[in-house]
Amino acid sequence: MTAQEMVALPNGGCGRLLDTNTSSASDGGFLCFRLGKEAANPNNMTDTDVNSFSSLKPGTGAGLFCSTYTTGADFQANKPVYIDFASDGFNFNPSFNGGNFVFYNNGQEVYRTGINGHFFFDFGDNQERRIIKVIPTAAWDEVQLAFGEAIGIGFSFSQMRVYNILSEYYLAPMTYLSQPADKTVAAGGSTTMTAVINNTTTDETPDNITYQWQILNGSTWTNLTNGTNYSNVTSSTLTISNVPVGFNNNQYRVVANSSFHTCSFLAISTVGRLFVNSVNVPGTIAADQTVCMDISNDPAAFSQSAAAQVSGSAEYQWQSSPDNVTFTNITNATSATYDAPPVTQTTYYRRGVRSVLNGNTTAYQYSNVVKVTLKQSCLIKCIITNKMIYTKLNSN
Repeated sequence: MTAQEMVALPNGGCGRLLDTNTSSASDGGFLCFRLGKEAANPNNMTDTDVNSFSSLKPGTGAGLFCSTYTTGADFQANKPVYIDFASDGFNFNPSFNGGNFVFYNNGQEVYRTGINGHFFFDFGDNQERRIIKVIPTAAWDEVQLAFGEAIGIGFSFSQMRVYNILSEYYLAPMTYLSQPADKTVAAGGSTTMTAVINNTTTDETPDNITYQWQILNGSTWTNLTNGTNYSNVTSSTLTISNVPVGFNNNQYRVVANSSFHTCSFLAISTVGRLFVNSVNVPGTIAADQTVCMDISNDPAAFSQSAAAQVSGSAEYQWQSSPDNVTFTNITNATSATYDAPPVTQTTYYRRGVRSVLNGNTTAYQYSNVVKVTLKQSCLIKCIITNKMIYTKLNSN
């Protein structure tokens, strides 16, 4: 493999190989006495999937300050370096273990970070490879893996392998910083759904992120396109406008893709559901009445001849009007039916209904209007008199 080539790592992620012009290895070191020791050069592949910069295999024996290193072009300070390494084997006395990644510039040590002894307890190959992040505070041109072991004669010593040294590293799979949330909107209104990939400004985060929102049609997820009801379908925030009643219970998700040169990642969000709050049918009330002031001016209670149909919970408000033009809310008249008090003039009534769903409230829609006609007098009055009415017969 060549410098700057992209590497897909077995334990997830993708990185760019360090821009090294040359790489080499050394099995030297003070008191580095080993049987079967090996310090492989970069051309010795210890893993068929990835480039092996170096592998230090101490073997059996005792030793201190064994090391392996790789050199290359100058690398700037305060730039993250990612070291892909693993270990296996068993050491009898791990308290003497010590491991360091040591950075040099022109042969002078400029930065050192300890690996510590935590990975020397591996048995066989049961320990996963890992990536450690190092940010040298000075420019460097050589990195060395150095460690020492003691009091282990006759035992199989730890083996450490450095597979890759990467100048950039991107995580896989991608993770979401926020996911779509269920939304409730009144019919005809607008809302948004948002899902954002966790891409803070570090080398570890995905690059060139694209989004595609989808809707569930039956059992199939279908890509959305911009149009009358949808916009920003390829951004992190989907806008849903002029929401029709038929969108109630729609399910949405977003698919995010990222590319890092030859590596690509994909992440599918959770599902956000859309609830449309609406009054589909306001219902009808019954019926027109006529009352008389001289008999009884109290109209019969109004009933509903057809119930209101809403997507949430129905709330009612009755209104009255003297002219069938200007209607006024009636205090405490908030049931599906209404028993009006006696009237003193011809009066018109109607019932408003609104839907409340998940905290969202629609505007009132109104039923038909019923008329209560008031007559002042409805009784039949008779005139009684004692006046005699007679005729005289003509003798002719």
